[in-house]
Parts: sequence; structure tokens; C-alpha cells
Amino acid sequence: MPQDRTLLQQTPTLKVERVVLHASSAQWSPSYEVASPRLVLPASGATEFRVAGHSVLLDGLTALSLPEGLLYQMKPCDYASRASIVVSAQPGAGHALPPSDAWALSPRAVWLLRRHWRAIVLGNHASKGRESTQALLQTALRHAPPVVRIQGRSTPAVQRAQRFMVTRTAVAGITPWTLNDVADAACCSLFHLARSFRKHTGLSLHGYRQRLRLAAALQQLEEGERDIAALAHELGYSSQSHMGAAFVRELGVTPAQARRELSA
Repeated sequence: MPQDRTLLQQTPTLKVERVVLHASSAQWSPSYEVASPRLVLPASGATEFRVAGHSVLLDGLTALSLPEGLLYQMKPCDYASRASIVVSAQPGAGHALPPSDAWALSPRAVWLLRRHWRAIVLGNHASKGRESTQALLQTALRHAPPVVRIQGRSTPAVQRAQRFMVTRTAVAGITPWTLNDVADAACCSLFHLARSFRKHTGLSLHGYRQRLRLAAALQQLEEGERDIAALAHELGYSSQSHMGAAFVRELGVTPAQARRELSA
């Protein structure tokens, strides 16, 4: 699958790259082998990974750890370019990254990681008060529950529900949608889907939707979105203040503060 790689940081233990995937169709890539232990983190868009016979959706919230020698395939969720942050262990430093697993990052972890990558790009990641990349990753994953779907196959209904919510959250100006619409897309009752979804992801349907909204908002603010009120409307918030309250509660900053730090 065609891709562009940009080196962001290189230390004796880790190499950090921004990887942009280009796909002309939503098809599975050839099988790749992991050259060194790596952690794949969200940047923009969504990509599906096939790992050890299981499908893992790398949405705006999920971190995926891949051990050396593992075979995997990738498939974009649509035809647009997708970007990820890939953190690879340097030779002999495999202990620097966690073992194979997937984690559901909190919105605050997503915010801190985006701020960290931005600081690296600007060249001030070593400034006073900033955590090292390895320390920040350890903190982010320590407070993130493992995603069950990499350890056991999630149901097709859960996978359909996730794809629906990820796709709808990423597209601006679409018709508002509800959790009943999610259940319809998953081809099951809302009650059954809610139970199955929590079992396989550790999150409620509403909680997952709220986290996706915050991750999407951070992405768009980083990409230069200036109209916070319009952004809140596009993401389905009832008002700008509604989104602002969610930011303060989950991230500890206002949308305006996040925009300043991510677009500086």
C-alpha cells in the first residue's frame, strides 16, 4: 500500500514517524511483517488492521502494539488518505514498547499525545515540563483499558456499529444520527448491541460516540479549523458551550486553548 513516512523523532530507544497511507480502493493490503516492535497511534482517519486472524479498527482512539515478526494487513475505511503515528523500538530496545495488544485511549491521552507530536514538529519537545515520548506513552497506556477485540473476535454487529460511528463522525454536514441508527446499521436491536458493544470494547455506545467526537474535534482543530461554533454543530453537539463543557471535563482545556496549542 503506497505510503509516505516523515521522521519526527529518533532517540537511542525509539523512532517516531508520521505515516500517511494512500489507497485507491478500500481493499486489504498485502501481508507485511513487523521489522521491529512498534506502536501504531491515531493521527487522522481510520484504518482496519487484520492481526492473527482478528480485525482491529484503528480509529481516533485506539493504540495498537505489534511485536517483531508478526504478519498483518491493513485496509482504509474509505478511499481518503489516512495518517498514523508509528513509534518503533530501536534494535535491542524491544522492552521500550508494550507487548502485543490494543488499547482504548482516553480523550485526555489523545490530547496529550497530539500536543506532544506537535511540540516535536516545532522542535520544542525538550522544553521544561514536557514528558519524554516513552514516559508519555507509558502514562497513556497505563490508564487505558485493553481492547477485548484483539484477544477474542468481536461480533460482526459490534464491528458494523464501530464502522458506522467512525464514518459518520468523520463526515461533516451529514444528516444527524442517533444510536437507533447505529443499531440499524449493526442489524440488531439497540438493547442487544449495547450489551455486546460494552462487552467487546469496554465502553458504552454513548461513551464511544462521545470519545469519537472529541478525537475528531482535536483532529480538525489541529488541521486549522477556526470556527469552533461550526465545528460543534458539525460534530452533533447542541451548542458551542456543550462541546466546550465536554472538552473541559474530558481534556482539561477549552477548545480555544487546544486550538492554540495544536495550530501554533
